Amino acid sequence: MLEHLLELLFSLPGRVNGNFKQTFKSLSDRNFRVYNLGMFLSNVGTWMQGVALSWLVYRLTGSAAALGLISFASNIPLLLLTFVGGMAADRFDKRRILFITQTLAMLQAIVLTVLVAIGLATIPILIGMALFLGVVTAFDVPARQSLVPLLVKEQNDMSNAIGLSSATFHVSRMIGPAIGGLLIASFGETICFGLNAVSFIAALIGLSRISLSRSESANRANGASGKVQKAESIGQTLRRPGVFTLLFLAAFVSTFGMQYSVLMPVIVDKLLHGHSAQFGLLSAAAGMGALIGALAIAATGSRPGLRLRIGVATVVLAGALCVLALSPWTVLSVVSIVTCGICLSTHWSGGNTLMQKCVAPSARGRLMGVYTTFTLGLAPLTALVSGWTAEHLGISTALLISASGMLVGGLLYLWRVRKMSDECPAPGALE
Repeated sequence: MLEHLLELLFSLPGRVNGNFKQTFKSLSDRNFRVYNLGMFLSNVGTWMQGVALSWLVYRLTGSAAALGLISFASNIPLLLLTFVGGMAADRFDKRRILFITQTLAMLQAIVLTVLVAIGLATIPILIGMALFLGVVTAFDVPARQSLVPLLVKEQNDMSNAIGLSSATFHVSRMIGPAIGGLLIASFGETICFGLNAVSFIAALIGLSRISLSRSESANRANGASGKVQKAESIGQTLRRPGVFTLLFLAAFVSTFGMQYSVLMPVIVDKLLHGHSAQFGLLSAAAGMGALIGALAIAATGSRPGLRLRIGVATVVLAGALCVLALSPWTVLSVVSIVTCGICLSTHWSGGNTLMQKCVAPSARGRLMGVYTTFTLGLAPLTALVSGWTAEHLGISTALLISASGMLVGGLLYLWRVRKMSDECPAPGALE
């Protein structure tokens, strides 16, 4: 027994080192490293703006329904336009698309900074600005997601690259809201919008420094010359049981699993009786949890059982939402939101990995456009419902309804995939 324990202790450093190298393997590719650094700095600013916008709207109106309306305006383009954005990502240069979307987002942040600074940021104007950014995001997200696998040399590292890219995003999600909450408490919302505008410079520099292989041009040529064939291929792909079940689960997560993020200012105000600092803390907690989940996928995404793990994560998410709905203590709410972040990130990163393995590189943009529609596109409709429910039935009731819906979706998904492998069988194949 003692010899076994000593052997385990002596082998532990080597195991830790091996796991560390595997988890961060994709960072050895220069393209991936430069791209993600630029996007990380940009995303920190984006999350700061998101916190500031939510807090500004709630400060101006005191209404949960108004928060739902802003979220609806931000996300309705994702429901209507992400497939179009995916088609554009397959047909045109993904890097050029991102240059355009990042520039437009920077201009939106500049205009928002000026309007808030001079006191002209009314709710209708904020809704219009949120709608504009939503249109930009509908083209940005499919291009981002389908570009990531092209930034690593070995396609076997795709799940690692997707997990690390998601981890980078969620680190910014952790840092941005925390900084934003402190800045709002000290200086007001305007500074967050201004810093977000500056942060896009980092993304544009990162995009200018990456160089894609000739396969990217070949993929675009294939997408342009074989429209009918690829359209049929996408249709067949969507009928695959491995794809259809992921879309099914994504619809439930989008509908029920993400409502707490829209209602965060109300949770801080009504349940915790806190202020902007607590709002930043809870938002950072969500980012911390999402980072843990993304790193877990980066380390274990290639191992069997990923399809089942993302289903289990959604059931755990339902339990965490129940705790959040009933918690009067900040510490317990932070733990609940960290858990929510882990579960959501496991679902997003794991589902993204499984999806991209189901289609040829030349059609990844369209498939990720469809997947984004299901993961984010339904959110605007449910944001209105969650805002209305919190306004009329109370924040705890709204969160408990979300938890119930998420539990139903997670259990149905687990029942359907209980015998399904992580592979992507053809339509009609027996699982």
